[in-house]
Amino acid sequence: MKKLNLMQLSLLIVAFTLFSNCSKKSDSSAPAEAIPKISIADVSRAEGTGGTTLFNFTVTLDHAYSKIVSVGYSTAEGSAKQTEDFTAATQTISFQPNETSKTIAISVVADDLREGNDDFTVTLSSATNGAIYKGIGTGTIENDDTRVNFTNTGFDAPTSYPGYTLAWADEFNGTSLNTTDWSFENGDGCPGNCGWGNNELEYYTERPENLFFQDGKMIIEARKENYAAGKPYTSSKILTRGKKVFKFGRIDIRAKLPKGKGIWPAFWMLPQSNAFGGWPKSGELDIMEMIGHQPATTYGTLHFGPGPGSTQLGGNYTLPSGIFNDQFHVFSVEWKLNEIKWLIDGVVYSTHTSAEFGANNYPFNEDFFLIVNMAVGGNWPGNPDATTYLPQWLILDYIRVYQ
Repeated sequence: MKKLNLMQLSLLIVAFTLFSNCSKKSDSSAPAEAIPKISIADVSRAEGTGGTTLFNFTVTLDHAYSKIVSVGYSTAEGSAKQTEDFTAATQTISFQPNETSKTIAISVVADDLREGNDDFTVTLSSATNGAIYKGIGTGTIENDDTRVNFTNTGFDAPTSYPGYTLAWADEFNGTSLNTTDWSFENGDGCPGNCGWGNNELEYYTERPENLFFQDGKMIIEARKENYAAGKPYTSSKILTRGKKVFKFGRIDIRAKLPKGKGIWPAFWMLPQSNAFGGWPKSGELDIMEMIGHQPATTYGTLHFGPGPGSTQLGGNYTLPSGIFNDQFHVFSVEWKLNEIKWLIDGVVYSTHTSAEFGANNYPFNEDFFLIVNMAVGGNWPGNPDATTYLPQWLILDYIRVYQ
């Protein structure tokens, strides 16, 4: 009997030992608390018209955690610039145990200036007790303003010239385009002349987003937007065809030019009736062209010849300092029988005469009409790149024709 009791006791001890060991193994294999994933959300909102606007970026953990979680953050410029558009910040935020949401507030400078939608980023880094999952939040500052920032500084032409009288002018002092003298030419040239023959990327419209008036100036705005026909940019083009035609005289155009790779403003003329045949046989007179990656240089050119491409004569002018976007300048031609001169701020920089045409027909003693436009992209200027800020503005003060 004693021997049996001892045996039973031994079996109980062994069973208890085995049970205890199994329990210990089970406890030691319990999963550790998973560290949370940290994400930051994007923010998009209107800039506002004065003072500052807070852009609140929400930072979240994907689940609660029993320990303090910390993560650093810093801002970085995109098209929005530090100080000018937003207040830079570099700090650390901490989540207390079981807290899952925090806010990072970035101050954005609010003004009343017409701009594009600009962006900046907030980047997370150096996480403790957490893993960064979505580490970059983009802040998009939506433009909600209408006023283009410019002053009237720059060269101004005289209002009279010896031997000339003012034959026609548009001072752009109204609130809409004078359609008695001007027409819009909308679209992208398709189907007959897609890309207007130069592989341009803009779609011309007559919307107030692309052509409007402010402070006695007419403004053409080139915008980055998918508006129509798969074109990624919009702008405006106006002309006097069939309404106002000119032959000879002095033409003064006071304007402040845009800038940027792929931006192509122009003041030019085409024949009212193609007396010598289609382009280029009847001529093209370019009063001013500028390609935006050369913002200190403009070109004046004659296109002519038997075609299909054009023969060209012309010249260019480079400012001694600054660029044409800094202030207003006056772009002129003196157009006489068998002779054309180009001027910048009253200074002649190029002259061509019929004597230089040789066997080619000289088509520039006929009636021509005016064209004003701002193209985007194309064979000559190339396409916009990451350095091109949009919108861009071509600002005209007046066009005056003396004869």
